[in-house]
Amino acid sequence: MARDRGGALVIHKDGFPLDFTLRKVFLGLGRKGMESRLGVMFDDRIAAKYRSNLEVVLQHEAYHYVSSHPNFTIFDAMEHRHYIIQQLYLMTAWEMQAHPNSPGAAAMCISLHAIFGKDGHGGNAVALEKLGITKAVTQKYTVIHSRKLESLGKMFLSKASEEFGVDNRAGIELPPDLITSILTPLGMNNNSILMITDGQSSDVIQRLSSDPAIGPFFQVVPPKISTLTGDLMLAILSDVFIGNPVSTFSQYIVQARYALGIGNSYLFAKRNVKTEKWETFCNDEECF
Repeated sequence: MARDRGGALVIHKDGFPLDFTLRKVFLGLGRKGMESRLGVMFDDRIAAKYRSNLEVVLQHEAYHYVSSHPNFTIFDAMEHRHYIIQQLYLMTAWEMQAHPNSPGAAAMCISLHAIFGKDGHGGNAVALEKLGITKAVTQKYTVIHSRKLESLGKMFLSKASEEFGVDNRAGIELPPDLITSILTPLGMNNNSILMITDGQSSDVIQRLSSDPAIGPFFQVVPPKISTLTGDLMLAILSDVFIGNPVSTFSQYIVQARYALGIGNSYLFAKRNVKTEKWETFCNDEECF
């Protein structure tokens, strides 16, 4: 947007997007690093007499902006998104390396450390049982993101169904045969399946828990270790991710996985009317 309009990208030193979004997800976001690596300017560097000329862009407009530049392609957007996400996680990694015991590092790794241990060789069995994780956890794992959608989300899902053929139930109901149709060809059907959820998916949890193929490997990430950054890292680093096509949380996880070179991300599914079997589609980054 800044490039198309011939200007610089200026952000506030606090508030949105730094305090309300970026600093909740990433660590080590200092001014110098953000300016040099991300190419942004902070508002307090703009002389007061020029601030009235700044164009204010709201969050919704920025999120849904599509360039009309004749030389701009979707691959330019993907490449730039890769760079930005990689830089944000690089700064985060440096901060975690410098301060491994900081509250931010602990929050980011809370789920991974609790489930897999700090050394990555398995969490403490007694501690896991106290959390409610009673089944063995495998080193390879799938994360499912389940979220109940409000009326606006359901409207977007219906629109996606009309335009792209997305099944408007699959992303919400997560039927067991959909999950097995994804995991079996990948050889992941006998590995742990962990669900991150907004806590309103009791019917989905019950259905997957009681399924004979999925149930023995299925567990919900307990609320005590479920945080925004913890769930994000658990999902981003999973061997397989299955999410909701109209959830911005699921979409970001997939975008981050692509930027970090991690595959096997699935958001879009539909039933083949002839075979009555599930098919995933749009499994490449151009959809995101």
